[in-house]
Amino acid sequence: MSRMPLPLDRHIKPKLVGYDPTRPRPGVERLAYTLFFGSLWALVVVAYGLVPALFRSQGWLDGALGFFFYAVIEALLAFGIAAVVALILIVVLRKYLGKVQERVGPMHYGPAGVLQTVFDALKLLGKEDFAPANVDPLIFRLAPAITFVSAFLMLVAVPVAGGWVMADLNVGLLFIVAASTLGAYGVVLGGLAQGGKWGMLGAFRAGAQLVSYEVPLALALLAVGVYSGSLRLSDIVEHQQGLWHVVPMFIPFLVYLVASIAELKSTPFDLPEAESELIGGFNTEYSGMSFAFFFLAEFVELFLLPALVVVLFFGGWHGPLFGLDPASFAAQALQSFYFLVKTAVWVWIFMWIRATLPRFRDDQLMDLAWKGLLPLALFGLILAAFLRMFVEVV
Repeated sequence: MSRMPLPLDRHIKPKLVGYDPTRPRPGVERLAYTLFFGSLWALVVVAYGLVPALFRSQGWLDGALGFFFYAVIEALLAFGIAAVVALILIVVLRKYLGKVQERVGPMHYGPAGVLQTVFDALKLLGKEDFAPANVDPLIFRLAPAITFVSAFLMLVAVPVAGGWVMADLNVGLLFIVAASTLGAYGVVLGGLAQGGKWGMLGAFRAGAQLVSYEVPLALALLAVGVYSGSLRLSDIVEHQQGLWHVVPMFIPFLVYLVASIAELKSTPFDLPEAESELIGGFNTEYSGMSFAFFFLAEFVELFLLPALVVVLFFGGWHGPLFGLDPASFAAQALQSFYFLVKTAVWVWIFMWIRATLPRFRDDQLMDLAWKGLLPLALFGLILAAFLRMFVEVV
């Protein structure tokens, strides 16, 4: 990317901050991204592998008090993973959007601007959490927490390696649908509680969009469950040892991909917070940490929805183990590495779509959901049942 000319009347010259912020530093950026990925992997290994292994080896899970402390520690580690994921993805997205759109992006804080998100988080912590006089105070404060808890619950159910999952639920797919639906309540309530027209319009748009796309999304997940014969996410991953689901379940995969981008409220489905039309939509009046919870939930979902693409359609944690015992700690750590690499690829694809496609109109958005994705999802469900009965059984 070519260097951008600086305005002649700029008050803060590059020499005053010690470097030229318009000069690209790809080597420094790649090193920073590698360190980000390594720190996330280390946190995943601690949360999903070391801590559970320690508690099991000491027999602390047998007592109520030990299990209580284990649950508290795992919840704190899960929150730490969510916070680290958000901090990483925000700066990576801003960098990537800058490169795609021929802009510099964040460059001032840290080497090549890679610490920009840290200072943004500190800024949000120090800002006044202001609420207008005409809001519903209880719902206005509760809505961001509901949205974040929704994303947090989804993180708990996603397996990252064989035996590495915080809650291996028998109805994991249904739990994912229920948790993602809970986030829609937070968005709608947050917009309606503001008492302003921009928040109200954003809430109506968000409600229509999230409810509409939740139906084909749930049908796509159900098709995978029917084909694999289980609603447990770890069983679905094990079912893909011979063949990834993206091959026989290509139609549900396409439905899930489009519906998940709509669930993110990301371009080209960013109508609930369209800046050119609604200022900020459902989060127009939010500031400080209330806004940060909405923002945090959005970027946690930017990690979780691609992670579910990997779990449901691309073999999950499966990859070459180079002779390691699949039940060993080293093999499980390697499996979690494969899982994170696959997820990172799909996160980049989601960012690529966000950076390149224009926004839909409202009528186009609804037509795509009810006239396009819903029939396709129903066909995918019938196809999954046919393959389960006549192909796998035989």
